[in-house]
Parts: sequence; structure tokens; C-alpha cells
Amino acid sequence: MFFVISGFLITGLLLKEREITGKIDIKNFYIRRALRILPVALLYILIIFIWRTIENIDLKNSDLIHALTFTVNFAPFRGSWYVGHFWTLSVEEQFYLVWPATLIFFSRHLKVILVVLVIYSCIVRALVHHFSYLEYITLSPFFDYSDAIFIGALGAIFYHEKPQMPQHKLFDKIWAQLLAVCLVVVFAYLEDDRELRFISIPFGNLIIAASCLFLIFAYITPSAKWFFKMLNSRVLVHIGILSYSIYIWQQFFLKSETPIIWRTFPLNILIIYCVAVVSYYLWEKPFLNIRKRFSITKFRQATS
Repeated sequence: MFFVISGFLITGLLLKEREITGKIDIKNFYIRRALRILPVALLYILIIFIWRTIENIDLKNSDLIHALTFTVNFAPFRGSWYVGHFWTLSVEEQFYLVWPATLIFFSRHLKVILVVLVIYSCIVRALVHHFSYLEYITLSPFFDYSDAIFIGALGAIFYHEKPQMPQHKLFDKIWAQLLAVCLVVVFAYLEDDRELRFISIPFGNLIIAASCLFLIFAYITPSAKWFFKMLNSRVLVHIGILSYSIYIWQQFFLKSETPIIWRTFPLNILIIYCVAVVSYYLWEKPFLNIRKRFSITKFRQATS
């Protein structure tokens, strides 16, 4: 879901920028991404770097290097627990490296490129499942989950070309939405089961991603439906605002080599929330305010 939404949003924003300004400003794109991602990520890395002098935690210098370079997905066993969750952020950052340029130089062939990349992702999963020594040659640490981002990007292109598409009656059918949810649950379970995982290879991740995209289309248009209202409730919007902060900080409070009360459920959940609130409002938000200077809206105001 995270990767599908990411691919959908980033691609949609880039297409909108090109539509409004006539071009995609890669420099501004990377400035916006850096101001969104780096401040809290670097602060977290600094905190755990200092913390390992206080507590004996499993955190090697190589783990820190992988976290700083956003290559945790290429680290053996995804590195230390304390930076292991950076593997998803690493996949996303690697996507950012090539996708804006692809949109610029291959704009007429984006759908074909995305379909080929999705197919390649499925092939890579099958190959590495049987021949693990091909992991790095095939760039499996990236392509193992990248088809979810590509599916999101493909959805954004279709939505940009046909904004009325989510109004198709199929997306309004409850049975179709329930089917999408069931497919996500079933294949997520198969993916996590060591004995049954072979069933979901190579297309399980693709099916999950396509189902997530279907649900995005089903609820992207404002409506009076209870589920739409729930997704846009103050509580969920608030959690959404804090989601990146929660994602970054949660790992530190979920595991302990020794019994510590502030890493014990449910107190640790409350602490994660409080830390995320402080992190967002006192640290991230000032950088987000700077980020607005490089937004598309700012460009429109300057040229209007």
C-alpha cells in the first residue's frame, strides 16, 4: 500500500507540474524530496548513533552507512533492527533517482516502460526464489517490491489522462471492493508464510498492488460514503500527517535487548505517538515550510 500510494502520488504530482509549467524541474523535485525526507531521517540516525554509546544495541557502522545512503534493502538481512525499516524508504529513494528523468526523456513510452518493469519484477522474484545467488545481479533488493511503485505510477498516468475513470460503476461495486480487500489479505498471508510463499511467487505482490490501486480509485473521488468519511476523519488525517514521523521513530521503541518499560506494550505505542508529534511540529514542520517555496503552487503564483 505504501509503495502504490507513493508511486501514484509522486507520478501524479510530476505530471501535474509538467501540465502547469510545461516542464518538470528536477532540481526543485529533489529539493522538495530532501526537505521532506532527510530532516527526520538524519535526526533519527544521529540519535541512535549516540544511543549506542548508552545502551548495548545491535548497530554496526555498516548499518549506519546503509541507512545514510538509503541502501538498507541491499544490506545483508536488511541490517540492524534499528535501521532495518529503512529498506522501504531505500526502495522509494532509489525510485526517485530515475523516475523524474524517465518522465522527461521517455514521456511517450511511459506505459510500455512501466509494464516491462512490472514484468521484470515478477521474473526477478521467481528467479531469485530458485537461484538466490542471482539476488544482486538482478537488483532483486529493489525489484522485489518495486512493481508496487510501478503499478501506482501506471495508475497515476491513467488517472491523469482520464480523470473521470474512477467514476466507472465497477469502482462503486461493494463486491469488487471486498474482492480487492480479500486479495490483499490472502496474498499478504501467503507472502508471510514460509511453506506457502511459493504460491504468491511471482505474481502475489502484483495482485496486492493492483488491488490497492483499485481501492484508491474507488475512494479517490469525494463522496458521502461512510468509508470515505472515515478515511477523511480528523483522527485518520491527523495520523496521516504524523505517519512519516511514526514510521521513522517506531523501530526504536519496539524492541529491547533488556526489559525496559518504555519499550513495553502498550506504553511504547503511546510514546511513539508522542515522539512523532514532537518530531513533526518542532523539527519537520519548519523544513516543510521551507519546502513550500519550491512547490508548483509557488511557481503558479509567481507567474500569474
